[in-house]
Parts: sequence; C-alpha cells; structure tokens
Amino acid sequence: MSSPMRLPLALALALAYPTHAVMAADAPAAPDEPVPASTVLVTADKIETGYASDAASIAKGSRSLRETPQSVSVVNRQRLKDQDLRTLDQALGSITGLVVEQTSSHERRFFSRGFEIETVQYDGVTTQRGSGFNISADLSVFDRVEVMRGPAGLFSGAGNPGGVVNLVRKRPLKTNRVDVLASAGRWDNYRTEIDASRVLNDSGSVRARVVGAYEDREYVYDISENQRSILYAIVEADLAPSTTLGVGVHREENDITPYYGGLPRFADGGDLGLPRSTYLNAAWSDTNVRSTTAFADLQHRFNDDWKLRVAFSRMTEDNHDLSGSAFGAVNRATNLGPTLSSFQARLLGEQKAADLTLEGSFAAFGRRHDVLLGANWMKRDYDYRSQLLAIANPAVSPFTFNPFDYAVAPTTPARAATHTLTPTEQSGVYGSLRFALTDEVKLIAGGRVSNWKNAVQNLVTKGYNTQPYKQDGEFTPFGALQWDFAPEWTTYLSYAEIFRSQANQFTASGDRLAPATGENIEAGLKGALFGGRLNASLAAFRIVEENRSQSDPLNPSPCIGSPTGGACFIAEGKVRSQGLDAELTGQVAPGLDLSAGYTFNQTKYLRDRTATGLPSANENQPLSTFTPRHLARIWASWRPSGSAWSAGGGVNAQSLTYKTSGAVRIEQAGYAVWSGRVGYRINRNLLAALNFNNIFDKHYYRTLGDARGGNWYGEPRNLTATLQATF
Repeated sequence: MSSPMRLPLALALALAYPTHAVMAADAPAAPDEPVPASTVLVTADKIETGYASDAASIAKGSRSLRETPQSVSVVNRQRLKDQDLRTLDQALGSITGLVVEQTSSHERRFFSRGFEIETVQYDGVTTQRGSGFNISADLSVFDRVEVMRGPAGLFSGAGNPGGVVNLVRKRPLKTNRVDVLASAGRWDNYRTEIDASRVLNDSGSVRARVVGAYEDREYVYDISENQRSILYAIVEADLAPSTTLGVGVHREENDITPYYGGLPRFADGGDLGLPRSTYLNAAWSDTNVRSTTAFADLQHRFNDDWKLRVAFSRMTEDNHDLSGSAFGAVNRATNLGPTLSSFQARLLGEQKAADLTLEGSFAAFGRRHDVLLGANWMKRDYDYRSQLLAIANPAVSPFTFNPFDYAVAPTTPARAATHTLTPTEQSGVYGSLRFALTDEVKLIAGGRVSNWKNAVQNLVTKGYNTQPYKQDGEFTPFGALQWDFAPEWTTYLSYAEIFRSQANQFTASGDRLAPATGENIEAGLKGALFGGRLNASLAAFRIVEENRSQSDPLNPSPCIGSPTGGACFIAEGKVRSQGLDAELTGQVAPGLDLSAGYTFNQTKYLRDRTATGLPSANENQPLSTFTPRHLARIWASWRPSGSAWSAGGGVNAQSLTYKTSGAVRIEQAGYAVWSGRVGYRINRNLLAALNFNNIFDKHYYRTLGDARGGNWYGEPRNLTATLQATF
C-alpha cells in the first residue's frame, strides 16, 4: 500500500493553520501534562479529571455514574493513551469483569458475567457483532469506551444478559488543535496517527475534526501481519444556539495475512509446548476487510429541562477470505494428526440503525422528577458465500509444519459452494420515570416493547435454512430504588430483564418456541469522592436466564412440527451467574491516577437435559468455564507536580480457567501479567513514552480451545516507543 498516510495527512493539515502552527504559548495543554488536583479537563461534552468521568452516555440520559443504578465502567482518552490501548479488545481486556477470547489473529469475542456481548453501540446507536463485523475496532477515532455489565435490554432490545459496549466518537473541539503520534514496537509494529480539529468560521459555530491513522505490523506468529488504515472526518454545525447537527464518515481497511485456528494439543489434551511464534496456516492465506460507516445526529435543547437527540448510522463491511489452516488433534506416538483445510469466502454486510431519545424533567408534589423516552431501530443484512477448496492434505506435524510447503493457493472446489442471506431487524420503544420520593430517595420505573425479525435464506436452493420468524410486542421491564444516604454516596437496588428470541425453533405441535428470558438483580454502592475526581462502586449481582431451548426427548428428529425438519425443542434450560464487582477509578491523590477493579463470578447450569430427558454432563456444572472466578484489573499512573517525568504500571490477574471436550479437560492455571510505562515531557508540545507489556515474560494461554485447535498464547514481553506532538 503506497503512501498510506498521504490522504489522511493532507486532510488533517488542511484543518490546521495553513501557513503556521499554533504558537506554543497559545497551544492547549496536552492531555498527558500533569493536571493539578483542582483542574478539570473538558473533552467534547464530558467532564473528566484524570481517569474519572462524570457520566456515561451508555445509559442514554444525563445522569452521573453515581446516579446510574447499574454497573458501568468508562475508559477515557487519558487512560487509553497511558496504557497504549489501541484496539477495542485491548480496552475491554483492561475493564473490570470482562473476558476477551481470541478466535483468530485479528478477531475477538467479548464476555461479561459469563455471557457473550453481542451488542456494540456507536454514540448510543445499536449494532450487532458476530457473523462478520468481528474486527476489533481501532480506537484512534473514539474519545472513550463505555461498558454496562448486566442486561441493557431497556435500550438495546434482544440479546444476552451479560452487557453492552458503547464507543463514543471524537467530536470537533472548540479550539484549533493538531496531535501527531508516531510509534514503533516489537515484531515490526509501526504506527502513525494525526488528529486535527479546527474551527471553520469566526463565530465558532462550524467545526471539523479529521483523524487519520496507519499501522503496519507483524504479530508474534510467524508470517501473520496486518496493514491497517483509518480515516475519520466529522463536521459539527450549530444551526441555532440550542441546536447542533453532526455529520461524519469513518473508513477502516485491513489487509491481513491471517492466522486462523490457533494451536492444537495432543489428543489427550496435553500441551504440545510449541514456540509462541508457531504459525499453522499456509503462507498464501489472505484476508481483506473494508468497513465504512456514515453517521449523523441532531441535538436540540428545548429549554433548561428538555432536550432531544436523533441519530442515524449506516455501516457496511466487505470481507474477502482465502485461507488454509491446519486443524486436528495430535497423536502422541507419531506427532501427526492435523490436516490442512482450505476455504474461500466473501462477506457483504450492512447495518442501518436509528435512535431517538427525549430527556426531560418536570415539577410535581414539590419536587422535580426526570423522564426518559426513546425509540430505536436496526436492520442488518448479512450476505455470505463460501466454498471449501480441494488440497492435498496428508496428516502433518505441528512440530515441523512449514507454511511455505503449500506454495500455490488452491482453486478447485472440494464441494458445492454455499450462499446465504441473513436479514435481521429489530425495533422498540422504551421509557423510564425517575420519581423523587424524597430529596434523597428516587424510584425508577421503566420498560421496553421490542419487535424482532430474522431468517436465513439459502440463495443456492432458493429456500430457507431456518424458517422466517419474528417476535412482536415483547415487554421487558426495568426498576430501581436509589438512596443518597450521604453527600458523596448512593446505594441502589435494581432489576432488569432482557429476552433472546428462539422463534426459529419449533415444538412437536408446530408452535414456535417462546423466547429465553433473562433477569438481573443488582444491589450496589456508588460514590463520587473528592469533588468527583474519584469514582467508587461495589455491586452484587445475580443473573438467571431460563426457558433456554433444548431438544425434546419425547420427539426425536425429524420433528413433525417443524417446517424445516431437524429436532423438536422444549424451553427447559436454566442457567445462573452471580458474584460481585468492585471498582475504584480516578485521582486518589494529587498526580496519582488509579483504575482498579475486582470481580468474583460463579456461573452454573441449573438445568440442562439430554435428548433422553436425563441430566446432561453440564447440569450443576459451570456455564462459562473460561470465565475466571477471580479477576483483577489494576493500573496506576503517577505524574509528580512540576516534573517532566511520569510513570505507570499495572497488572491483569485471574484464577484458573478450563474447557472440556468429551472426557478431555484443558486447563490454564491462574496467572498475572504485568505492564508498565515511563513518560517524559520534552517540552510543552512534545511527549515521549515507553510502554512495557508482559514485563516478566509470562508464558500462558490467553484463550483455550480443545485438542483440535483454538488455543492461543498470550503475547511475550514487548516494548512500544511513542512520540506525540501537540500544536
């Protein structure tokens, strides 16, 4: 890719002063400068002090974190820079209670409280992950990452009850500013970024911001690499003193030599002890992912009490895959077993979504009460075609595998191609009332009515893989009680529900299966200390999901009641996740910022039956064995007053995890991975930093699979050097 940064650089510089840079005396303070304890940084419309944020837009309204009766974590721009968190999976891997699973060199799955996170919002507009849209987003264009643990069905509709992620985009600043960043790290990891914001007219009513980034990196795995380019542009205009329109576009391209499949193990589950650089794909493997998002939002304030926000986005993805990957358990006697499987695929995805939120307050019974009303809609089309390719695939040894032994990519089909189209659409309306029972006690009551439609069309046979289905008028309630028992402290009790449609499965009588329903009961304590510079929270939670589909033991396949054949189903499964979260984020002393979180989590299959009706091997066992019972995420940064030096460090630690496949159990013992940072401010405009990851070179598996594959090492010790200039 020739001169990949030329376009982003030209656009960004066009927003800067054309003939001279902002003089140092007039330049805004750079975000990594020491911040006095009394200083508050303003980023767009959010107030931040060090690592502390005053609110999170993931809860839709303008309530502070203390006033939000659910577990919410925020990783702001300051912390993203300090920890050198560049992608969504890196950020989520630093957040209290979240588990990140690796599925390829470039794709990840996210879990909270034992359930997969399937919903990612962009500025509050809902999108779905999975079946494409799995690339871990680059964070250069985002101001902060927000996570709500537990059901967020009030705002997001159908899905798992584990949680939801919200990515908040960078908005134009009200002053001219340019940031330029260059970094280099281990495994030829090179990156450049430019972030330019400019006021476009004398009154400041029209503003623009452009972000461009390019990364050329290899991975610890031999052969695998990625060239990633990002271009983001947004224009904001104050149409009136109380009305602002924002319009933008975000383009990301990834050209990848991928690694699919991970490492296998011996057939009995034993570790092969392979080097962490092992690559078990053919060298000609190639993946190209292009995604484009166009978005717009309008915000209007009617008066001091009422405001409206309307937002729309359209996200597209074009994904080409050609890959050969070695899968298979290894025989201890011969060291052979895996064979190379090759496929080619093309994915075309589109997600359109809209969100409307009306927020206000009114006076009644001598007090003020708050109202939140909203509606959202999302439609996703997923066009996927794939084909296995014929290749000579004798059993190979992972100990001697050579990616270049397969010099030419295959073109002969091994079997007929598949081509499916999966349209999904959901919509809903929601509302909540925050009623002040007294000045200190608030009662919150709300709910959502959701509609859901889905089908899997087979474009080869012109039929359906699953019968089109829909769920209409599904109501999910929400309620909470809050008590401000001290000037800085609030305690709460909340109840939230979510549903997951199962209407594509049928009972023996031909009825569609009722949805699985989930609920979360949470009791917590939240504090906003030292004038909001430090946020504290403690929450105990209990999630139960019931009516989970299972095969009907009395009506074996094929099911007479199903229009597409297969098994008959009953809604008899039930699971539980419970535990506690504790988090402390912000400035604990002048110059000392801290983010510390601990989670205790137990999951369990309360009921899980086989096709015979007898308890399965899962019943009374953990639901999510790869969710650690104990998980700690800690990071601290120290900026001594008046010093050009800064330093930081932290640890991610967890207890034992495992996975089972039949009689084989694969374990990863508990481990801790330490990281650190040293920064030096050369002058007001220039900052240099070194980030150290896995300081003690811990050897561990970050993700477990089974004997056939899916096992991924954590990265070895590595270092990244960064130079950032601000004008």
